[in-house]
Amino acid sequence: MKISHKINNAMAIFGGFVATSLAFAPTAFGAGVDAGGGHGAFGELFLLIALLLLFAKIGGVIEKLGQPSVLGELLAGIALSFAAYFGIGIFDEMRHNETLAFLAEIGAVILLFQIGLESNLKSLATVGASAFKVAIIGVIAPLILGTYVIGPLFFADAPFISHLFIGAAMVATSVGVTASVFKALGTLKSRSSQTVLGAAVIDDVLGLLVLAIVSAMASGQELTAMSISVMALKAGGFLVLAIVLGRLFAPHISKLLSKIHTGTGMKLSLAFIFALLYAYAATLVGLAPIIGAFAAGLILDDVHFNFFDSPLIVKKLEALASKNNGLESIISHHRHTHVEDMVSSLALIFVPLFFAYTGLQIQVESLLNPQVYLIGIIASVIAIGSKMVSGFGASGNTSEKLLIGMSMVPRGEVGLIFAATGKALGAISDDIFSVIIVVVILTTVVAPAGIAHLTKKI
Repeated sequence: MKISHKINNAMAIFGGFVATSLAFAPTAFGAGVDAGGGHGAFGELFLLIALLLLFAKIGGVIEKLGQPSVLGELLAGIALSFAAYFGIGIFDEMRHNETLAFLAEIGAVILLFQIGLESNLKSLATVGASAFKVAIIGVIAPLILGTYVIGPLFFADAPFISHLFIGAAMVATSVGVTASVFKALGTLKSRSSQTVLGAAVIDDVLGLLVLAIVSAMASGQELTAMSISVMALKAGGFLVLAIVLGRLFAPHISKLLSKIHTGTGMKLSLAFIFALLYAYAATLVGLAPIIGAFAAGLILDDVHFNFFDSPLIVKKLEALASKNNGLESIISHHRHTHVEDMVSSLALIFVPLFFAYTGLQIQVESLLNPQVYLIGIIASVIAIGSKMVSGFGASGNTSEKLLIGMSMVPRGEVGLIFAATGKALGAISDDIFSVIIVVVILTTVVAPAGIAHLTKKI
């Protein structure tokens, strides 16, 4: 224990030394090495990663204003885009760096893996008809309005696939933003909250299916009723098959690796390996890697890690449990969420990189166009209304229905993933991408205040 503290202190000192060195002597970082490669090239890459992560974390200050950190990280990336526009070359280089693009993709994979881990197949099966109706309306209404209203109305010259991506981005619901608001209000266990959380998870699954179908179309597959049916079956079939095979083989693979080592390192590695393998498997059938990562999170139940050591805090609490039976629930919680906690540690680094890098991809020229903001505001009103109507699929009085609808409004990180996917596939223009970002920001800002107001009314 003392040794680990010394190592941590040494790493902290070393990290401070590196940060200071980068701040005062960035050009000297790779001195003495050829400019075409070698350690100097890696040195510059380290600087780019450090700067992007630094600005992403600085953006997290927005949490002090009661907003989710994802907004600050996105705005930090947009600020870097403006810096590149005004001639600061290192930020323009950052935008086009393939390694940063890869690390951002890793962030997206970890984010969806994390959402999958936090979702529960049993909960999905038992949330009830009310949550299912909310989810269905919350997918169909924004998809139709985005595709057949926002797209043709404001981007009439854009191809139909661009209109579909607008609709797909409108489908997204950020369960993370909604859950964090409920937690802050102390209403996580209420009927409304449980309905929303169940509906949001179903919404995520259906939204990912929509993304899979639209992405396949953007990749050049023919758009016919038959091709759409095939893509829907392929996407749904992949999720079902991935979950069934994972449930079948994950315990055996886990047991095999535990015979090599039962420590935390092997436990986390096993989880991450599943995320990456499933992400790869999704690409083999023409789906986005994030869909595979989500499926991996769904199948990795905590029972698959019973062969590994419990976290240290669980062992200490178990030693005290005989003296205080009230500790049993705490022990159970930490044992069952250990993998989620470790993946969350990875997410603290890679997910902010993804959001900041997504903001960095915005072309400033489109943001200087006043029409982008006008369209973004109108599209946001439509996006809010299309989710609010979903609340009327739930039980309860009018105020409760409005609360459920408002809770489905924030697009958050899920909307950003949809936008980034469309941009990467070349399916949406810079102006459409910017409008979607405006919608993501406005819906994510409006929702927490609306949820708090309606909760007080109830």
